[in-house]
Amino acid sequence: MALTTYELARRLEQLEESPEKVMYGKLLVELGNQSEERIQSAAKQLPLHTLKDIVYQFQRVIESRKGEQVDLLAKELIEEGISVEELKAFLNK
Repeated sequence: MALTTYELARRLEQLEESPEKVMYGKLLVELGNQSEERIQSAAKQLPLHTLKDIVYQFQRVIESRKGEQVDLLAKELIEEGISVEELKAFLNK
């Protein structure tokens, strides 16, 4: 079964590790490694509506991933031998 270029592109787009998603991910990692001044300088080059949309999309991802941090903290506490009851007692002090 031969796929047209368009069909192949659509299937790649649906994959989690499509070349485009990998490229954007690497670009964002590199941007995150830059200084505050460089990030702000790059952001100033964008139209305001585009910048607002990017910020909105990041906020959505942050909201959707909040549970990851809670899970990570819970695993760390378990590894340290701290129980849920002990944590609750500590927080209620």
